[in-house]
Amino acid sequence: MTRRTFLFLLALSLFSLLVSLYRLGFRDVPKTFWEPQRPGETVLVDLGETCSVGRISCFFGLTRESTYRIEYSEDGVTWRRGPEMKPNWVFRWEHVDGPFSGRYFRIVVEHPRGMLGEMAFFEVGSSRPLPIVSVTALSASEGYERLFDEQAIAQYERSYLTGTYFDEIYHARTAFEHLRRLPPYEWTHPPLGKLIIALGVALFGMNPFGWRIVGVVFGTLLVPVVFFLARLFVPEEHALFASALFTFDFMRFVQARMATVDTYVVFFTVLAYLFLFRYFQDKAFSSLFFSGLFFGLGAATKWTAVYAGGGVALLFFLEHWRAIRRGELSRATFLRRILPLSALFFVALPALIYGLSYIPYLLVPGYTFRDVFRLQLSMYRYHHDLKATHPFASPWWEWPVMARPIWLYKGEGLPKGYISSIVSFGNPALWWTGGITVLFALVTPAFLKRQGVFWILVAFFSQYVPWMLVPRITFIYHYYGCVPFLAVLLGVFFAWLEEDNPRARIWRWVLLGGAAALFVLFYPILSGLPVSRAYVARFLRWFPSWTFFSGGE
Repeated sequence: MTRRTFLFLLALSLFSLLVSLYRLGFRDVPKTFWEPQRPGETVLVDLGETCSVGRISCFFGLTRESTYRIEYSEDGVTWRRGPEMKPNWVFRWEHVDGPFSGRYFRIVVEHPRGMLGEMAFFEVGSSRPLPIVSVTALSASEGYERLFDEQAIAQYERSYLTGTYFDEIYHARTAFEHLRRLPPYEWTHPPLGKLIIALGVALFGMNPFGWRIVGVVFGTLLVPVVFFLARLFVPEEHALFASALFTFDFMRFVQARMATVDTYVVFFTVLAYLFLFRYFQDKAFSSLFFSGLFFGLGAATKWTAVYAGGGVALLFFLEHWRAIRRGELSRATFLRRILPLSALFFVALPALIYGLSYIPYLLVPGYTFRDVFRLQLSMYRYHHDLKATHPFASPWWEWPVMARPIWLYKGEGLPKGYISSIVSFGNPALWWTGGITVLFALVTPAFLKRQGVFWILVAFFSQYVPWMLVPRITFIYHYYGCVPFLAVLLGVFFAWLEEDNPRARIWRWVLLGGAAALFVLFYPILSGLPVSRAYVARFLRWFPSWTFFSGGE
């Protein structure tokens, strides 16, 4: 790698990292919790004077189906029954709205064992917490005073910056539970992805920054990984093009900034193919070992990696069969040496990794190996029998054209005419052009025969075709694993095109410039940045099915 290439790749990676870190999430969220153990536990709050309370906010940790009742009084004698607080989310601010006229407020536990973080009272028309004169335990377990020990960070509105959103309520929560050796809530995917999230939580705390930071790191590392994958087939200039194109992909950016496991499984899958392709070129068993290693890490993160394993197996046997036919490899060497090592690398090693990923389950009191085994059957039944519906679900044939992006987050409390949204879908410059290039490769023998094209297509379709057979509900982010290979294929395509027509490189720069411009254009609805609703409606909502704000269906 030349110094210039290294610097350019470093700049791409730093750009990805810094842009992803901007407004990723706050660390200043409640850290202390009251965990009542019995129904009827009651805490009395004195505001010092009668106030018209417009909103009561509370930061909830693990909810465990807990329920709390609010009661309020002006004189401490006559009490009115207020609303019930039954949180549906975890590690996020929730609120109930009044007005409630009172000086005294009682928090009564109806269903216990939940985790209550900070609670705050807001006067009508104000977003600043009212001062608390005193907090008294009428009948409460130890730790009730933690409800009001972090008033400076109390939030009036919910926000992705201060709490979970979308599937973070499952994955970030389970990461926290693994660290606490509690029964894991999210069991429909293997544990490794949640354990990786837990690393960030262990380092930075149970806050939005902590549960998202490792995803940002992996999303950033995907940028050079795509470069090295493309570099197996094309010059550095075109490999940088593929890497840069992928840097500006919307889905890579959005999924990396959210505490779900998809970025991790894509990262491991791409590396599994990278080392497999390298093995085909250098014949080194170390490359084959690393391919199996990353395949195992992917399978221990999400079962979708097994789809990629089908493509790996197809290419492995096909390329060795070709080598035997050409006389480059003896059948005896393949059967006696290569095949046994491959079984070790792609069966035994992944099985070991998969089994080790369940150690946190066995550390939970009461869990046994039998429970882990039963869990595998439950996972299969869950995905096979799932009958759920979702307004932003989309079938496999809609993904390449982005007919239905998935709206992940809607902000609250914004100025009139403004919205804050996070939407996951692809960069049209990459997804649409890449999809056309896939079709072009399938009908153009001259291009299909170029080194690497067939391998890339197998990698692409191994993660796409299986979804055509899946009966359960699906979403556009299930196409995420295909996108790095679209970027690499485009790099190979332009290298092939420019061999006979050097002037065609202008179109490569046009495509890359278009991808960068589109990333800037769509950035507000990819990041949750508050933006004018009129801007989104006029410039970003290209099709009626692209829903980016309420009323945009």
